[in-house]
Amino acid sequence: MHTLRGMSVPVLHLVSRLWVGGSERQFIERLRAHPPGYAPVVACLELSGGNLAEFLSLGLPAPELFDLRGSLLKLNTLAQVARLARLIRRRGVKLLHATDFVSNFMGFLAARAAGVPVVVSRADLGHLRDGFGVWHRRVEKWMSHHADAVCANAERVRRLCIEEEGSAPERTFVVRNGLDLRRFDALAARPLQGMLRPGRPLVTVVANLWPVKGHRVLIEAIAAVHARRPEVRFALVGDGSERLFLERRIAELGLGDAVALLGTRYDVPAILARADAACLPSLAEGLPNAVMEAMAAGLPVVATAVGGTPELVIPGETGLLVPPGSAAELAEALLEVLADPVHASWMGARGRRLIARDYSLDALAGAHGALYGAVRAGRVQSQALLGEQALRP
Repeated sequence: MHTLRGMSVPVLHLVSRLWVGGSERQFIERLRAHPPGYAPVVACLELSGGNLAEFLSLGLPAPELFDLRGSLLKLNTLAQVARLARLIRRRGVKLLHATDFVSNFMGFLAARAAGVPVVVSRADLGHLRDGFGVWHRRVEKWMSHHADAVCANAERVRRLCIEEEGSAPERTFVVRNGLDLRRFDALAARPLQGMLRPGRPLVTVVANLWPVKGHRVLIEAIAAVHARRPEVRFALVGDGSERLFLERRIAELGLGDAVALLGTRYDVPAILARADAACLPSLAEGLPNAVMEAMAAGLPVVATAVGGTPELVIPGETGLLVPPGSAAELAEALLEVLADPVHASWMGARGRRLIARDYSLDALAGAHGALYGAVRAGRVQSQALLGEQALRP
């Protein structure tokens, strides 16, 4: 529960919706670890999703709703921008922090209309997602270039914003994802909420079934692992557009006993607590929550060396890294980890310590507090100095 002091600076947090995903999860952690001296005001564009109950458990007031009615390409979008600007003025908001592509766009326009600084968030490398085309990338680059600050979740993402999108280095910040270990451990100790096929060793893969997550490569790697270690079981958590293809390919390769597609699950910590290793075969990433949670569970991680993943997975210490798109190398890394349970356990323990040390909610709150302070100071000074750049990270 949040206790808001009268002197706190109101910050408007805007999110598209509370679906199951990394950005939505970190939106909730951002609120859970809100920096002292700043009062959260929450708004969303769609009041739905698997993380809605988690948001409501924070004890914050219900979010203000700004319904886009399914599309940005309607006059209603301008009406919602105007409503957002009125909310900013009415609540005395001093800064707007958006979360994803659509909320970045809406938040940017509303903040400019209301005359307050805006922070846009970037949690990936600008890769094309389902429904995300070339014009989306152009708008994304434009926002990175013109926002008061860009909040990236990994050094690799920050570099992309600077080198490819024209974001000024002095206003492009890294705020790494955070994880509440105490809460995670409590969830890990709970009973499973659904089926988990018996069999060991067990490798978990927590990722929505989208092309960028690399499941097609994963299935080919699993076939190679199965040929040499037929007792290994894989539990794939998540759902998405790739499901039908993966089901067909699993059947073609005769992997029905080795691979379970569990769909969307809300007991991920409990699943990880029953696993021996974790894998993330993504073709592109930001700073993956799935890897953080696997490390929090004390699991060694086999992952692709993309985005911010190498900031978490240190080869030989917290897991193994392989190039994206290589089923053969992914299979060999999985077999290597599974062949030495003692070393695997040691790597898992190292990963757990890394999360506790560098990815706590205290670290998250401190980083956001520093970001907000720098943005507000930069805004005031830049106005006083007639546009001279004064923001310093």
